[in-house]
This record gives sequence, C-alpha cells and structure tokens, in this order.
Amino acid sequence: MKKFLYIAAVALLAVSCLFDNDMAYPDVPALIENFEVEGQVSANIDNDARSVSLVIGEREELYHLRLKNITLSEGAVLVDSLPEYLDLTDTLRITVRTYVDYEWTVTATQPIARYIKVENQIGDAELDLEKRDAIVYVSESQSLANVRFLDVKLEPEGSEVLSTTSATEGGELKTVKCSFPMSLDCVHGRTFLVEYDDALYEWTMKVLKKKISQQISSVEPWCRSAKVYGLFSGSGSPSLEYRKTSDTDWTTVEGAVVSGVGISADIRNLEEGTEYAVRVAEDGAYSDEYVFKTGLPVQLADMKFDNWYLSGKIWYPYAEGTNDPVWDSANPGAATFIGSSTTPEEEFVVKGKAARLESKYAVIAFAAGNIYTGKFEKIAGIGAELDWGVPFDGRPKALKGWYSYSPKKIDNAKEPHTDKMGQSDKCQILVCLTDWDQPFRINTTTGHFVDFENDPHIIAYANLQSDEATDGYVEFTLPLEYRSGRTPKYAVIACAASYLGDYFTGGVGSLMYVDEFEFIYE
Repeated sequence: MKKFLYIAAVALLAVSCLFDNDMAYPDVPALIENFEVEGQVSANIDNDARSVSLVIGEREELYHLRLKNITLSEGAVLVDSLPEYLDLTDTLRITVRTYVDYEWTVTATQPIARYIKVENQIGDAELDLEKRDAIVYVSESQSLANVRFLDVKLEPEGSEVLSTTSATEGGELKTVKCSFPMSLDCVHGRTFLVEYDDALYEWTMKVLKKKISQQISSVEPWCRSAKVYGLFSGSGSPSLEYRKTSDTDWTTVEGAVVSGVGISADIRNLEEGTEYAVRVAEDGAYSDEYVFKTGLPVQLADMKFDNWYLSGKIWYPYAEGTNDPVWDSANPGAATFIGSSTTPEEEFVVKGKAARLESKYAVIAFAAGNIYTGKFEKIAGIGAELDWGVPFDGRPKALKGWYSYSPKKIDNAKEPHTDKMGQSDKCQILVCLTDWDQPFRINTTTGHFVDFENDPHIIAYANLQSDEATDGYVEFTLPLEYRSGRTPKYAVIACAASYLGDYFTGGVGSLMYVDEFEFIYE
C-alpha cells in the first residue's frame, strides 16, 4: 500500500507539472499596428507604452470622429468592439487580447494655428483663448493710427474674419469689413468678428508699442558661412558687422535684409573651425556681441564602403577588429536562414568596393537588404532590435553619393501595407541628424520606429525614395532640411533595397548598390 501511494503521489506530481506547463501562456504581444480616424493628420503608435497618439485636423470635432481603420497584430482581438464614431475629447481605453488582456490608450490633440500679423511687429501676438483677447506689440516707430494688418486667423481652418470695430475720437463705434492686407487705426482697442461653422465669435485686440534694443537673436553656423538674425528699433539704419574674435576690426555684412524690426544676412567666406563675433549696428549704437564658432567638414568612417570582413555566414561592413564600427546591417539576424543579404561588391562599383543590398525571404519573414549607421542588437520575435545613430556633430548641407537600383514587384506585405501588393518596390536613402541622448532603439517586431515628422530631437532630415530602375550607377545629392540651428549629437544614414522592409513588406529580389558617400558642407 505504501508503495502504491508513493507511485500515485509521483504520478500526481508529474500530472501537476504537465498541467502547469499547459497553462503557461505564450508571450504573444497584442499590438495595434494601425489606427486611423477621419480627419487624422498623423498617428504615433508606441508599442512599448501601448499607446496611440493622434493629431487631428483643425476642422474636425474631437467628440465625433469616425473610425476608419484599426489593425491588430496576428492573433490579437478586441475584447469590446469599437463604435463607428469615437469621442476623443478624453483618453480612450481599448483592451486587446491574445492569451492575456492588454490595455491600450488612444489620445488626440488638435493644434490650431492662431495668429495676428502686422508690419513692424515684435514677436507673436499674445492670445488668451478663454477670454478671446489679443495683444500685438509693435516697434516704437510704428504709428498706432495706421497699423497695416497682413493676415489674421483666430479660429480653426475655414473660419473668416468678417469685420472689425473700433471707437472714433468722438466715442462713436465704426465698423469696417475685413480684407487683408489692410490698414487700421489702432489708437483704441479693436474688436474682430469671426465666423466659424455657422457661429460668430468676438475677439478683442490691443496694439501696444514696445521698446527694443539692438540684439542678435540667433545664429546658424555652418563650416564656411553663417545665417544671422537680429533685431533693431525699427526707426534707424541698421547693419550687421562681424569679426574673428582674435581680430579687432569689424566688417560690415553686404546684402543684409531688413524686414520690419528684423535684420538678417548670410555671412560667407568664413574659415572652418573658427570663432567669430557678430553684432547689430544702428546709427552709432551697437548690440552686445554674439559669439559663435564655424564647424568642421567632418565625415563618418567607411562612407566609401570599402572595408568588410566575413565571420561565418555574416558579412560586416567594416574592417575586422574595428573599435566602435559605424555601419551595420540586418545580416546578423537573417544570415542563419538565407546568408547575408548585404554584401561587398568588388566588380560593379564606382570606386574601390560598394555595398550590395538584396531583399530576400528569410523563411519566417521578408528581409530587406539594408545598411545603416548604428548597431544590430538582437533578434526579437520575427524581427529585430537595432540601434540607429552614431556620434556626429557636423552640420552638412547635403549627402552626396552613388546608387544603382533594380526593383521587383512587392510580393510580401503585412499590415498596414497590404495594399502595396503588386506595386513596384522602392529603394530608400534616409539621413537624419539628431540631438538624442543615446542611439534610438528600433524594434521591428513591436513597430517601435523613429517618428520623423514629430520627434523634437530631429535637427535635420532628408529622404530619397525611388521605384525607377537605373542603368548603372546614378549620382545623387540629397539636401538636408534643417528644422533647428542646434548642433547634432547623432547621425543616421540608412539605405534599403525595399523602403518598407521594416514592416516586412517588399519585393524579393529588389537589388540596390550604394557607393562613395560623403557629406557636403558650405
């Protein structure tokens, strides 16, 4: 009997262990891959925070937004169905289920551009949205009896400023229709009548004089030039002067542009890596000196794509033993299944060696041939985690180089890009300069990517996409669009044979070559 009970206990323990293992839920993420409402300007989906942040157009009503599309990851379902129209005046909470439930939040913002623009204006108008009051500041030299209004927008897009009313010297109210630009007497306060969506709104406004002294407001330094912005009183004859900080003599900038109380100019023929001072001069009076330093024409290592080494099946785009390499690719994740999709090219080149990028199907998912500045970190699910960006403090004007492309039809696609099936694939060359505190961790499985439109740390950006087959190599110059005068900390250059490769979408066999990259400076 004791022996029997012992065997039974062991059997029950074994069954218990099996039961526990059966109840262990697989770690399958419940992701929202796409979310779209009518009137949406942009959407940022953060799978780590399980949040969707929407920007809604000015004319839409946040409490009544029609849901156009919501796409979930494979195997995920909504616990409760969503209505056709959503109220996003407050946070919307959605529960998404795989083997367990995950709560997601959906929030919406609706930025509305409101402004009053007049000649000789100082700064932006101060607007009190609750009281619908506005204060506009002008220079001391501006006559309040004759203020020229260039444009006025006080309610959402589609609104119209119908008329404006002000008191005369005798205290009588006088109303005139509005058609900008127009000149108005602003000795006394004015009222603007604005119509929007069949409703009328009254805005009160005062124009006040404000004393300003000469000042340099900002400088955007390049390698051999600088863009300078300054302010002056608005009544004198201003100019801009500059010198090396090591010199004593000042040089007047030719071609300065005066607009209202502002003055700006491009200072050219400066020396690289040199400290300068600039100031505003106005009728014998001078602003404080503003000191800045021109940059150096720095380049990233291995921009010619001449250095490679092979470890097993994996090709790396840098020399063996390189400390802190600049470039990497998806090879460490895909090479086990399909070999390296990014390889050195020694025959079809512009000079030396080139990088060959071929899109392939890697057994479980589509993999685009790619190369980027940063580091491949690890395989994550069916995708990968990688760090984008390497240290860089230059301010180039453009990226120059050569590429060749042979696209295929898109034959692999996942949401939200299944509508691209059958279309021609596209290659991509992307440049991004940022002041992130560290490289950006991308996760292609969870859909955690850089928000190129809204990331405030992006200083400059450029993106080349093409579905055209080239006859050999073509030279390109990709100008960078700067959003800030700040100095970068990181540089991202990313090239791909399939522009939607991060979303496992593209054409097997799309083939791209890149060679001889360099930053262009002015």
